Amino acid sequence: MLFLRKRLELMQAIALLVACTFSSACAAWHTTSLEPQRFSADTSPELVRLTLSNGTRLTARHPVIVGDSLVWSHSGEPRGDSARSADRVSNIRQVEVHGVDAGATIGLLTLVGGLVALFVVLQGLAGNAGC
Repeated sequence: MLFLRKRLELMQAIALLVACTFSSACAAWHTTSLEPQRFSADTSPELVRLTLSNGTRLTARHPVIVGDSLVWSHSGEPRGDSARSADRVSNIRQVEVHGVDAGATIGLLTLVGGLVALFVVLQGLAGNAGC
């Protein structure tokens, strides 16, 4: 019985590790509108992916709308660094923000929880059969 208990604890630890690891995989890029209130100095997302009208895709850190342009730091540069870029809002075709996909996260956690519950039930049946 001690062997089954140790095995159960190991499987629960592995399931918890898998759930924690894969829950971060449930994040995705979501298209958002380019509105001044969303891209102000106070409310700007940390990281966005931009698609320009010529098809160029780039990642921008801390974008802020200033006048008719979007100003940002280059990805990988610390905030406040002088290496900044800008483009007119009219030249930006699409803006995507990285966020959590709640449905996928709940589905994954439910699946992992179900597998753990199934393992517990199977271990209980195996323990009762051995008595």
